[in-house]
Amino acid sequence: MEATEALKIKPNLIITMETTLIKATPIIPLTQPVEDVYSSLLASKHKVSTRNTYRLNLKYFTHYLLNGLSHKGIRIYLSEDKVKAVLAEVLSWDKFTAIAYLSQYQTALIEAGYTPNTINLRVASIRAFVKFAHKRGLCDWLVDDLTVLGNEVYRDTTGVSSNLFSTIISDIAHDTISGKRDYAIMRLLWDNGLRRGEISSLNVEDFNPADSTLAILGKGRLSKEIIHLSPKTSEAIKQWLLVRKYSDPKQPLFISLAYNTRGNRLTGKSIYCTVRKYSDPVLADKILSPHRVRHSSITAVLDASNGNVRLAQKFSRHKCLDTLNRYDDNRKALQKEAVNLLAEMI
Repeated sequence: MEATEALKIKPNLIITMETTLIKATPIIPLTQPVEDVYSSLLASKHKVSTRNTYRLNLKYFTHYLLNGLSHKGIRIYLSEDKVKAVLAEVLSWDKFTAIAYLSQYQTALIEAGYTPNTINLRVASIRAFVKFAHKRGLCDWLVDDLTVLGNEVYRDTTGVSSNLFSTIISDIAHDTISGKRDYAIMRLLWDNGLRRGEISSLNVEDFNPADSTLAILGKGRLSKEIIHLSPKTSEAIKQWLLVRKYSDPKQPLFISLAYNTRGNRLTGKSIYCTVRKYSDPVLADKILSPHRVRHSSITAVLDASNGNVRLAQKFSRHKCLDTLNRYDDNRKALQKEAVNLLAEMI
C-alpha cells in the first residue's frame, strides 16, 4: 500500500518541478517574425553603413519591379512595409522567373550608366537577400550563377606629395582648440593612412599614450586591431586631449566644436570638410579628400621603400596585394612608359 502511494506521488512531483522551471525561465520572443527575411538580414549586419547600403539597394530593386525605372539621381519614396511585401512576392517566384527579372534589372542598370562596381553591389544585395531566405527554408532557389561584371580598379591613386601635405598642415593653428583637434586628425590621415570612418568611430579609450598605440575598427572587421602611432601623432592626440576635457573613456575621441552639435561625435563628413578647409587654399587644381590623403600616404610608403608592396600592405591594411600592385604601377607610370616606348618604334 505504501509503495503504491509512493509511485503515485513521484510523477506528480516531477510534473510540478517541470512546470515551475518553464515559468521561471521563459524564452525571449524574436525581435521580428521568422518569415521577415528583410528585417532579419539587416539586423545581421553589424555596421550601420552596411545595413543602410543593403536597405537602399533593396529599395532600388523594389522600385524597379514596381515601375520599370532605373535612372541616376532618382529619389525613391517607398515605405519599408512596401519593400517587404514586394520582396516576399519575389521569394515566391520560381528560379527561371527570378533570374529573368534580375538579368533585366542588371541590363537596366547598365543602360542607365551605372559603373560595374555599383551594379555588382546592387545585385550582390539581392543575392544576399535570397541566400538569407534560402538558408531559412523560405526560398528554394539561388542566384549565384548570375553574371558578375568585371570590377573597375582604382584609376587614379595619385594624391599629393609629402612636401605639399606638409605645407597644408603647416597652416593649422596649434594654439586653438579646433586647431589641436584638426592637426591630430590630419596626422592620423597621413601618418597612418586611416579612413575617415575609422577616425570617426574612435573613442578616448582607444588611445594608449603609454605605448603610443591606437585601437581601430578597420573596414569590414568585427573586432578592433592595434596600430602603432608615430611620436608626432601621439603627441598631437595628447595635446588635443588636454583641451578635450573628457570624463568618460567611452566618449568619442574627436568631437564637434560647432555651436549646435558641440560634444557630438565628429562625423565622416566633418572630417572631409576639415581636409578641404586646409587643402583648398593650397591646391589650385586638385580636390583633396581623406581618402586621397590615404592614397598619398600609401604611394609615399612605396616611394620611400623602393616599391616594397608587402610593407605598404602592412601599412594600408589592404587584404589583397593586387590593390597595392595597382598603386605601385600608377606610381611608376608603367602604362605611360609602355606607350612612349612603342611610339619611339615608329
